[in-house]
Amino acid sequence: MSKIIIDEKIIDSVLSRGVENIYPDRDSLKKLLTSGKEITLYCGYDPTGVTLHIGHGITIRKLSQFQQLGHKVIFLFGDFTAQIGDPDKLSVRQPLTHDQVMENLKGWKKQIENIIDINKVEFKFNSKWLANLSFTDLIDIAKHFTVQQMMDRDMFKERVKQERPIWLHEFFYPLMQAYDSVAMDVDLEIGGNDQTFNMLAGRTLSRAISGKEKLVLTTKLLADPTGNKMGKTTGNMITLTDSSSEMYGKVMSWTDEMILSGMEILTDISDEEINSAKTAMASGANPRDFKMKLAYEVVKVYQGEKSAQEAEESFKKVFQEGGKPTEITEVTISQDKLTDGEIGVLNLFVAAGLGSSNGEIRRLIQEGGILINDEKVSDESVKVSIPAEGLLLQRGKKMFARVFVK
Repeated sequence: MSKIIIDEKIIDSVLSRGVENIYPDRDSLKKLLTSGKEITLYCGYDPTGVTLHIGHGITIRKLSQFQQLGHKVIFLFGDFTAQIGDPDKLSVRQPLTHDQVMENLKGWKKQIENIIDINKVEFKFNSKWLANLSFTDLIDIAKHFTVQQMMDRDMFKERVKQERPIWLHEFFYPLMQAYDSVAMDVDLEIGGNDQTFNMLAGRTLSRAISGKEKLVLTTKLLADPTGNKMGKTTGNMITLTDSSSEMYGKVMSWTDEMILSGMEILTDISDEEINSAKTAMASGANPRDFKMKLAYEVVKVYQGEKSAQEAEESFKKVFQEGGKPTEITEVTISQDKLTDGEIGVLNLFVAAGLGSSNGEIRRLIQEGGILINDEKVSDESVKVSIPAEGLLLQRGKKMFARVFVK
């Protein structure tokens, strides 16, 4: 059994840094943590994709902080809930098979090993209990909630306003997530503040079925200035499988408004240093320098100090000295994308991940921003073959890829 740390200063930091809300209140959780009792807490992650991203990293790092306090941490694979999908979007999620879900999570443990001690984490799958619920069980769970409670969820309200459908099975998702808390008999659930509705449903069900006051801690979200959270759906995420150079470069592409919040919720930069950065930028200091500090620390968190140093050196070489990065992403495209051994330049750049559509690449060609092996492409209809040594693709000054064919 790990030693339980009850130092109030450390606990105060865990309960404030990057934290949005605590239910029923902060004092209740602090009292529990300073009691010296070991608590059990969890966060659930639905494997809807093969990569985790730094949005997930926020809650995983918070789990790690509780782990360091000596408490029991559960990392829950939502292998059952992922098949339905959280109804947090304007349209219903596409269903996944269980095989697809299990394939998605294969590399997850490897992706998180730098940010939490996976040897001291209990990994669980919610299909173990959810797949075995009977229709009678579902009715017993559902009787603790009202339709009015379900309709109080912001996304459901928005769908009604826009006259978009709400499918009946989508009401089951918060019930399933709520039952996770009961099945695991946890004291605390952690999640992003976009999961507040579901986590409070778990609090309701724990009280009703187990007579237990499960607590809830919600973390702040990494969002852009428009309020959209950074994630897989919005296409602006930094994945935990990105190279150090990709991580660094993506942070540098963020707006200046994201610097301070990024420092708070993504890094271990001290509160004093964050406040100092805030004061300096308000006094006219160049935000770029603080964004470089943020980018460095993000890479350091996920890939270590050496990788952070290399990523920073590569960035400086490309953007301050006009060179090429020392680390260039390699992409392999399948032979079936070629016709008679050639591929059109528009399809090539999209397949390499350097553009979202042919139209985008077409526009960049017109602007002179597309290069192959350092030569500017001026004809959008050109077709190229890919030699064994690959082709060096460049989009603008920032994005590179070396593409091979398999």
